[in-house]
Amino acid sequence: MRANFVMSGVATGVRRNLTMTIALILSTAIALAAVGATYLLSTEIGRFKKNYEGKLNASIFLCADKSDNCTHKTTDAERDAIDQALTSDPTVASHSYVSEEEQVRRFDKISEPAVAKLTKVGDLPASFTVKLKNINKDYSAFVKKYKVMAGVSGTTNASDVLKTLLKFIDGGRLFSIVVAIVVMIASVLLIANSIQVAAAQRKNETSIMRLVGASRWMTELPFMLETIVAALAGGLIALGLIALGKQFVLNGIFKGPVQKNVIPDLSANDILVAGGLGIIAGVVVAGITAFATLRFYVRL
Repeated sequence: MRANFVMSGVATGVRRNLTMTIALILSTAIALAAVGATYLLSTEIGRFKKNYEGKLNASIFLCADKSDNCTHKTTDAERDAIDQALTSDPTVASHSYVSEEEQVRRFDKISEPAVAKLTKVGDLPASFTVKLKNINKDYSAFVKKYKVMAGVSGTTNASDVLKTLLKFIDGGRLFSIVVAIVVMIASVLLIANSIQVAAAQRKNETSIMRLVGASRWMTELPFMLETIVAALAGGLIALGLIALGKQFVLNGIFKGPVQKNVIPDLSANDILVAGGLGIIAGVVVAGITAFATLRFYVRL
């Protein structure tokens, strides 16, 4: 009987404050979706680092017909001289030559078909892929030595490229964290205001309940349950938004790189974990906010 009475009070409260409840659900959904997105970004960064850890190389790019830093295309003699220098270099663990034709084939594997069709032999310069014994320690000296050699248009460090990419991704993660915090604060304030409005509307009911012997917990419980139910609904919506976001980004925008394992994919389990963490966080925050509001700002 008591449980039926409490649930009846919850249903009545939701009907009376329907618009505020909807606003609370939507704001919570946005906040929790941002929390889930932050988790998935962290997971993606971790897997990306793991996939490329130990595979970082330096590259020496040769002069091509369309190179801006060269007056002529690298000759066979210049290419052989670079090859011999790499072979005798004590800081080089191994190296391999990548021809212009191979560059195009590799580019085709990681690019969209429409872009690949526009890329022809000669558009991408030949290069030497070099694995240094200690890329962090030896790369500076490596650049100084090889960038001045005849036939070299430039050098690059894959770790620097990776760091730039990860820095960009970290920027997206930071943005999602800021959005989550701002919207969560708005949700907390909305929860507090909703409870105060609902308590004022049902003041007579709660007063009668106290007069007939209901404990303070019994009068507070319907308000707390209303808030928790709204947070739970927002969490479920957030789960759907996270799944749609993953589908749009990884299976839409980055479909090619994901299929070719250039970018790690996320599984359904990752989506459920991210959504589950968001739901738990939303319910806990909603419950604490409701309890604090009822104890310190509303007298039932």
